[in-house]
Amino acid sequence: MTRRNSVTFEFVDYIPEQLEDGVVYMAPEFGAVMHLYCDGCGERVSTPLHPGQWTLTFDGETISLSPSIGNWELPCKSHYFIRRNRVVWAGEWSDERAAQGVRDDRDAVVTQPESAPNALSAAWSRLRAWVHALTK
Repeated sequence: MTRRNSVTFEFVDYIPEQLEDGVVYMAPEFGAVMHLYCDGCGERVSTPLHPGQWTLTFDGETISLSPSIGNWELPCKSHYFIRRNRVVWAGEWSDERAAQGVRDDRDAVVTQPESAPNALSAAWSRLRAWVHALTK
């Protein structure tokens, strides 16, 4: 497996069935972001945009996803951040830390206000219109 040190991104209407290695696909209308794990294992990773899950920052040239991306149920156990199109590799978590992370993630989703997805959808609509205007 070859680890990536950077990614590119594409704004799409729908996430394609076949993902290209090193490309982060963003479907703003659906709050969906997908890519292949950056360690080269070939597994798909979904980072749904929601205040209790992941947030995406687009500065007009680069993207960042927060918090970290990882899956300790897969053999690769990759763990990294995407910051300004760069892949920043993070350390492997113990089984106990991974279990706590799953609980923390679940609790974060439950405690978010119900209006958060509506606000996110509105923000994505504005961002999408802006990006489409730039590309015309």
